[in-house]
Amino acid sequence: MFLFSRSNRVGPQRVFGTLITLALLACIQMLAPSALAGGFQLSVETPSTAVNNQTKDAVLIVRTYGCHQPADAKLNATAEGLISSGRKSIPIELSSIGSGVYAIKQQWPSEGKWVLAFTGAYNGMTYSVMVDLGTNGKVFPGTRLEEGKAVGIHAHGARRAWVAEDFDGALKSSAGTTTSDADAATTSASSPLGWLAAAIGATGLTIGVIKRSKREDSTEQLTT
Repeated sequence: MFLFSRSNRVGPQRVFGTLITLALLACIQMLAPSALAGGFQLSVETPSTAVNNQTKDAVLIVRTYGCHQPADAKLNATAEGLISSGRKSIPIELSSIGSGVYAIKQQWPSEGKWVLAFTGAYNGMTYSVMVDLGTNGKVFPGTRLEEGKAVGIHAHGARRAWVAEDFDGALKSSAGTTTSDADAATTSASSPLGWLAAAIGATGLTIGVIKRSKREDSTEQLTT
């Protein structure tokens, strides 16, 4: 009876190989769209102090990254505020100063609490950045979100479009915060690298289960 049941079992090595193959295929499928399109992301930074007519009076610089023709990316920007009369949303004019590079001037009131929201779309990909503002609606000195990072200085990003709840949460939080730990975890998990890390973790767990199964099989054979 023991020999019959053993002959009908799927070997641990075969299970392990199948799971590894499935994990790798899933990772390749998730990474392929970004790889083929060159990826897509936005970055923000305060302008250089050097005298430049293009950035004169600008308070922030926004750049598109990763696409083959960044100027083709569709970029939308708004100032989201909470003032005495309630919530307010103001479209922001983007001044192009280069291929996929835009200068932002203050176009929102100094009254109340404000954040800036940028959402870019290119080749089926979406990336958004939210920038916290200080008193009088001013951009904090040193505000920055670098390419490839989800959390920066007074700014954070996500691979999705912002929704009303994002603005409400940011406006109710204290000035100068970037993002909560939960938001950072969600951003990381939703990115291709986050999925890859999850797949690697799952593979490690599978290896542990298989090793345990093999030890149990060895014990069973000795007992039998």
